[in-house]
Amino acid sequence: MKPKLTLLILTLIVSSCSKPKKQTYNKKPVIKAISNQTAYRIGKDWYKGWWNIAPEVAHDTLKVTCYTTKTPFEFKTDSDSIAFELEINSPKDFYIQMDDNTYAHTIVQGTPFTPNKLDFNHSKNTKLEIKYENEESDYLNLLKKKYPLDFLNNKMKDRQVILSVLNWTNSRWKHNGNNSPSKNDAITILNEAEQGKQFPCFAYGIVLRDQLNALGFRARTIYLKTQDAAHRKTSPGHVATEVFLNDLQKWVFVDGQFNVMPTLDGMPLNAVEFQNAISNHYEKFELESLSKEKISKRSYVNFIYDYLYYFDTSLDNRYGKGKRHLVDNKRSVMLVPKGAENLLYINFWNMNIDYCLYTNSLKDFYAIPN
Repeated sequence: MKPKLTLLILTLIVSSCSKPKKQTYNKKPVIKAISNQTAYRIGKDWYKGWWNIAPEVAHDTLKVTCYTTKTPFEFKTDSDSIAFELEINSPKDFYIQMDDNTYAHTIVQGTPFTPNKLDFNHSKNTKLEIKYENEESDYLNLLKKKYPLDFLNNKMKDRQVILSVLNWTNSRWKHNGNNSPSKNDAITILNEAEQGKQFPCFAYGIVLRDQLNALGFRARTIYLKTQDAAHRKTSPGHVATEVFLNDLQKWVFVDGQFNVMPTLDGMPLNAVEFQNAISNHYEKFELESLSKEKISKRSYVNFIYDYLYYFDTSLDNRYGKGKRHLVDNKRSVMLVPKGAENLLYINFWNMNIDYCLYTNSLKDFYAIPN
């Protein structure tokens, strides 16, 4: 074979094996699409159908909240994809080619997470007392009989018990925010769930509270409300549960709807500590769960964070039919950040908050139960 022919063949072989040069438009990467449907991934979470390709928009910008300095991001069309690391205030842009003459300029902009810095005081209101069940309860005994938690054993530590009951509660029904039980107690809720009914967040909070109290813990429902709850146009509240762990001597937040217990450095957190962990230690806190399908940290924070501003709970968590414990004729106590206005009215529910005492004190709200 002649030298020139050999060189030509080698050149053709190398050329055929090399990767094709990536197409660009206006010096930016190009990916292709047929339809305007897309999906994108932030970290490990995929969002399908949240973003449509819009060639008619000059510089269509997708804003992504970044909880960390660098966030893995991937964008997929029906026929192509592009991936990169997203940094705060360093937008990435590319073009999506729909046909020979249509290019949609797409910008992905990382925006910084702006935390609410909540501050509370530590003084104690001596007349403010929250009551918990200390006597035999016919209702709790009936709950234990009708819905026994046979998966528990005496060798389990408190934390294992809490996670197990949390997981059991979460598995009773699928969340439905548009349907309420006929009565707000665990037996009614569980009976109706067995008939196929589905309920909102507060039902998980009630069942988890009652089952934990039946086991001898001190547990309560905790009502979370947004900073703009007075005039928010969408639902301004979420309901979860807090339980006092004797072996840790602290209150712990658990969310029955999402089957999670937040921890920081291995320590379970109450609702206020959880808000602080998201604000200041996002990369360090964890969401403990026994669920096989765990919710991601990003997804849960996207949901829960706004609700962690006002916190209220009942002043009487007993199950007897006697006279209820009131303070200044109020049945609940609301923890309010220092400098914030007391929440007196919620427009979304057309509801006056006329049943709450207000306090800025963590010692009031997180007093060790008697």
